[in-house]
Amino acid sequence: MFGIALKSLRSKWRDYIVLFVGLIISAAIFYMFSAMANNKAFLESNSIVSQISIIFVIGEILLGIITFVYLNFANAFLLRLRQSDYGLMSMLGASKKQISSLLLRETLSIGVIATIIGIIVGFALTSLSSSYLIKLLGVELTHWQSISIKSVVITLVFFTVLFLLNGLYNQRRLRKQDTLTLLLANKQVNQPKVHAKVDLLFGLIGLALLIGSYALMPKVASIGMAGFVLILILNVWGTYWFISRTLKMITNGMRQSSFSMRGLRSFINGQLSFRLPDYQRMLSSIAIMFALALGAMSVGQGYYRMLPKLAESSYSMTAVYDTDKVKTDNLKDVTWQQTYHYVKKGQTVYFNGAEFNQNKLPARVPEKNGSSMQTKWLTGDYIRKTPGSEYTLEGIANQLLNQSYGAKVVVTQNQSKMPANTPVQSLQLVKVADMLANEKALAHNANIEEKVNNTKVEFAAGSYAGYQQTKGIFGGIEFMGVFLGIGFLAMLAATLMFKTLSGVADDKQRYRILSMIGTSNKQITQTVATDLGILFGIPMIIGVLDVIFGLKMFAPLMAGENNIYLGFGPSLVGILVLYLIYYILTVWMYRRLIKN
Repeated sequence: MFGIALKSLRSKWRDYIVLFVGLIISAAIFYMFSAMANNKAFLESNSIVSQISIIFVIGEILLGIITFVYLNFANAFLLRLRQSDYGLMSMLGASKKQISSLLLRETLSIGVIATIIGIIVGFALTSLSSSYLIKLLGVELTHWQSISIKSVVITLVFFTVLFLLNGLYNQRRLRKQDTLTLLLANKQVNQPKVHAKVDLLFGLIGLALLIGSYALMPKVASIGMAGFVLILILNVWGTYWFISRTLKMITNGMRQSSFSMRGLRSFINGQLSFRLPDYQRMLSSIAIMFALALGAMSVGQGYYRMLPKLAESSYSMTAVYDTDKVKTDNLKDVTWQQTYHYVKKGQTVYFNGAEFNQNKLPARVPEKNGSSMQTKWLTGDYIRKTPGSEYTLEGIANQLLNQSYGAKVVVTQNQSKMPANTPVQSLQLVKVADMLANEKALAHNANIEEKVNNTKVEFAAGSYAGYQQTKGIFGGIEFMGVFLGIGFLAMLAATLMFKTLSGVADDKQRYRILSMIGTSNKQITQTVATDLGILFGIPMIIGVLDVIFGLKMFAPLMAGENNIYLGFGPSLVGILVLYLIYYILTVWMYRRLIKN
């Protein structure tokens, strides 16, 4: 039976290649996340990366979940594609046990081969991704390894178990079907009857559910978690009913219209009416997953692009230097600069309040409405009399003590009140108009500060240090979002591609009739492109709309609606390019199979 399984794979390689591509991409990305998460030397030697190691683990989990869903779809299509073959084997005397064993071996053979190729591709992907991660995090990475035996074993075991579970599930489905059902599997059509009034009613309900979810998305901050759950339910059901009911209502309404009667539009409308009952669940799932892929990339890139603004709005100064080795004359557009003196004693840092009276200290404090922050210039007397106003100084004190928290601050009335027999030291505070324009100079100064005082970026005060810290975290999120988006979309587009190509046998006869009545090859190609373009366009349009309205839910977390679409444009372009590649490949393969 194993020999039969291999021959079956060779004879159906054109059908299996689509499944292969999605699995290879999935296995490669899964291996990459695993290699990063399990590289202890890499994580321990890169402080910023160690903070985002959990992101790689989350990426593995999410990718594993979507891969499992993808395999359920893909293997169900493969099972349907082979059902007539299995029915013929049953007629020739093969038992259900033998056929089930053949199915399981085919499934495992596909899985193991695709996983091994995916791991090899993962070696190259892990190596190439280092430069991208360096750019996002803004740091040099050490102990980067492209090949990890532990990650190879994890990836191979995970995908083998995944295919084993799917194979056992398909075995169970196959055993429930009799020989006649298997033989006629590709001849059965799931086309419900047309009920004009009922279809119109449910079509409008589906449209209303989807629009209702979009209307509530911008209000999620005010309606809370219960509202978020309601939005999720309305959107999922609205998507399904829109595809299964609203589109059916539209296709039924167009049948007698003058628009549909021009050219081959009536044929395309009939194709869509014929496909929708069989495609509705899959198109609904792809639309939701398309939105998740685009949303993950958009949010990740959006947060990353707004980090400089967030950092500058959160800190009253750009950098703090605790050494005279740093010369600030390399900075451009310096808007404020001041030198203060302090004394360190244990975990307490003493500042001369008289200096703050003479040269006020800038601090970020909440406005009266509490919705935003403002810069307030504080005197030493004000800080001493107002508990909590020393927050800015506490951040500076932690840098001086080279720790993340725990420093105590005392603002004295004048220098004479500071501890005696303790050296008085000075520090420079500086603020520039544009932090990104000074990024190279600020990085140079930070390196000097670290060499002289061993000050780590995670302990430093100021907007530049805050930017570097959050850059590592959100750079990791963008890294995960980009690769997860690619993995999601590759598998989902491959599923749609696979489903479409598996129905070529039925469509071939209809396109052959078009050719017999005088339709040119060019017209047939245009019809195929339009027919498949509608199938690919339905989940794409719904997914894009989901993200356009869904991003408004992140407005409170992204400092207002002006920032929510920062990452949408680049993400949309990347997603559409990959989606377009799958569409063009599907049209080419579909047209080629129709001609044969």
